[in-house]
Amino acid sequence: MGLNHVWSSLIIEELVRCGVTTFCISPGSRSTPLVIAAAENIRARTVVHTDERGAAFYATGCAKATGRPTALICTSGTAVANYFPAVIEASQSTVPLLILSSDRPVELRDTRSPQTINQVNIYGDYLRWHFDLPAPDTDISPSFLLTTVDQAVYRAANRPAGPVQINCQFREPLISIQEEQCWDKYLSVLDPWKKMNRPFTTYATSQSTTSVEDVDRIRTMISCSKNGLLIAGQLSEGTDKGAIIGLASDLGWPLLADINSGIRFVNSASESAHNVIAHYDLYLRKEKFRKEFSPDLILHIGGMPVSKSLNQYIEESRAEYIVVDNHPFRQDPMFRVTQRIETNPGRFALLLSEGIQKNTSLLTGIFRQAEEISRIVIRDSVSALDDISEWALSHIIFESVADESAIFLSNSLPVREADAFAAISDKHLAIGCNRGANGIDGTIASAIGFASGLNRPTTLLVGDLAVLHDINSLALIKKIEEPFTLVVLNNDGGGIFSFLPVAQLTEYFETFFATPHGLRFNKAAELFGLPYESPDSLSSFRRAYQRAIDSGISSIIEVRTERERNRVELEMMWKKISEKIESQFFNS
Repeated sequence: MGLNHVWSSLIIEELVRCGVTTFCISPGSRSTPLVIAAAENIRARTVVHTDERGAAFYATGCAKATGRPTALICTSGTAVANYFPAVIEASQSTVPLLILSSDRPVELRDTRSPQTINQVNIYGDYLRWHFDLPAPDTDISPSFLLTTVDQAVYRAANRPAGPVQINCQFREPLISIQEEQCWDKYLSVLDPWKKMNRPFTTYATSQSTTSVEDVDRIRTMISCSKNGLLIAGQLSEGTDKGAIIGLASDLGWPLLADINSGIRFVNSASESAHNVIAHYDLYLRKEKFRKEFSPDLILHIGGMPVSKSLNQYIEESRAEYIVVDNHPFRQDPMFRVTQRIETNPGRFALLLSEGIQKNTSLLTGIFRQAEEISRIVIRDSVSALDDISEWALSHIIFESVADESAIFLSNSLPVREADAFAAISDKHLAIGCNRGANGIDGTIASAIGFASGLNRPTTLLVGDLAVLHDINSLALIKKIEEPFTLVVLNNDGGGIFSFLPVAQLTEYFETFFATPHGLRFNKAAELFGLPYESPDSLSSFRRAYQRAIDSGISSIIEVRTERERNRVELEMMWKKISEKIESQFFNS
């Protein structure tokens, strides 16, 4: 074997020792040494996908589910550039990702050599760390290689987590077919490492802890509050969500739980969960409610909420606004944050709960009443419906999905409808969504990667444009063990634009924004060997979805809806709940 193979084998072995066990590969000639090394390592799990963009989003979804870095391997040239959208998502959502980009040697750069571009730091500020690895050379100690890998994994996984890139130069011949050369002398410096089953350099994990003074200051602020409000935004897998629910109970505050927090699906039947609020998006749309019941202190734990009306509520309040999240980045699009704490959200909730004096918020009863009103309106409206309705279908999926499953939500309307209508449940569900950059690209691949990382049955709720954007990633379904159900809402275009001011520009709206395509997805299901159903009512959808769950077989369920009708139905639901809220709180 040649030196290219020796170096590649050391890279892969050290990654595995560091806990990187999933390698997503987009084949190409320049990546041959790394691909062969990954295939040879019996502890490495390899997933091959021909499309680099899909492969990168698969890796992002897998890392999002596990909290551990997933590795990507690609050839040189534009293959590296195709990773960029997923790199942005991983960076924005602090997901650990490790990119092994194969490259031509330095002497061939800027010579118009085939498949040669400037790959050095190609992802710019979206990387946590970058290293341009020289071409294999016996003058370079192999221990240099291992310590470089160790640093890369540490930088990917340590706070703030995110993508790193090792750019691997290889000279030809990429693989040696000649007699094997003995590398014992060259590798002798690694003899102690070979006898161990750990990385060459072990990095101690650093923990960010909030000072006693900071916690005491927050407690003092809480003790002075009358209208306190707790918000949970997107939380990573592994966060102690029960601690956040417990904090809301200890405080006596309402906990507005974003769909991506997962808090709606953690011990919801327990006494401590009675303050968890799910349907706030529906009644915070009412300006009178926002103004009448304004908080004086907001404790926001986790990422940004999906709900536009909740963000408007935050912006309009004059409250002290405390944000707690496990990264140092600015999280303040409304320019309202007055206290910013960088620490683990679950640990912070536990720390703050210690010795906290209950100071029941005047908002708690208000939100619990509004929640009950909304819950009853939604329940009764779903019961009275049988025609296909997007918002009702979102509610039904969360109502029908099996316990210990996962749901991945596409951006645009699906995540917003789920955030508004998914009720609190006793089921333990994992929720995934690409909320870093909020894009619809790579949704199928991300969801399949998420399913793979969790090893749970998974449902993807997705719009038609997102499916068209990533349709070749349906090939990845065969790479996972648990069943994957894709529910596609086909409203023949971009439904979310119907709710925006641009919809009034009728001359341009349909062609340039709604972008109708006139396509169905039955042939896509046939192409990728997936069972397909297209229910035309809510009752038939319930049956089709239950069949999909019970079968244990991956499938596609296409639900055809109408964009304009969906807009009208959503506005009717907002109006119905608004009228009930008006009657309850303002007409007595």
